[in-house]
Amino acid sequence: MLKTWYSSLNKLGHIYPKKFKYIIIAIIILFLVGNKGFQSLITNFRELQTLQKEYLALQKENKELKLKLKLIKNDEYMESMARKELGFIKPKELEYRFPIPKDEEQ
Repeated sequence: MLKTWYSSLNKLGHIYPKKFKYIIIAIIILFLVGNKGFQSLITNFRELQTLQKEYLALQKENKELKLKLKLIKNDEYMESMARKELGFIKPKELEYRFPIPKDEEQ
């Protein structure tokens, strides 16, 4: 189809001046750019690319959350996090707390 269209355009080029081909091509480009359907197609393509990037980011986040969930179900991990974050200690256990060293420059 495209070859036949272009070959007919070449035949017209022999009849009319060479600039005629460029005028026809310019009209076609203006039609495509001015066409709302073509603009919508480009907008949808950009949105598709954005959504694909977002989808990949969400998949990565999902994997990380599944790993965290797996860790949380582990009792040893929960105990270590409670000790680290909340300062929990076991009964009959001593905890030593040291003050944070201050900068000597002050």
